[in-house]
Amino acid sequence: MATPNWKQITTSSGLGLLICCCLLLNGCLNFGSDSGTITVISEQPSPDGKFTATSFYCEGGGAAGYCFNNVSLRRAKESLSQRDGLLGKHKTWNSFSDIEIRWIDNHNLEVAYKNETSPDYRENNSVRVGSKHGVNIHYIVKN
Repeated sequence: MATPNWKQITTSSGLGLLICCCLLLNGCLNFGSDSGTITVISEQPSPDGKFTATSFYCEGGGAAGYCFNNVSLRRAKESLSQRDGLLGKHKTWNSFSDIEIRWIDNHNLEVAYKNETSPDYRENNSVRVGSKHGVNIHYIVKN
């Protein structure tokens, strides 16, 4: 009876294990996927119809899960992306609520909201997009 070539078995088993791990991680982490469920709270077209501002709620992520509120500003023909929020450093943190949007004119959007006041959220909540697509964004904190 021939003895097995352990080096060949170990190498092929290791390669197979590596491939299985990569496939499992890809399935679990779904690299870069935005598979969350988006619920539109309010949507307002700009007065000239070129842009759309949307207040939305998003949840997803399975057992580890996430849920958050944010607001998006995009060109009228573009689809809504849950990662393109105007509020927060970390877009999936649940830091903002009671978001209201109002167009002042074609070049100015007002966003009013409540934010989490815990010190843990201070850095996240300090990041806001000042303008996008030539539209100035004015923020009002309602706390």
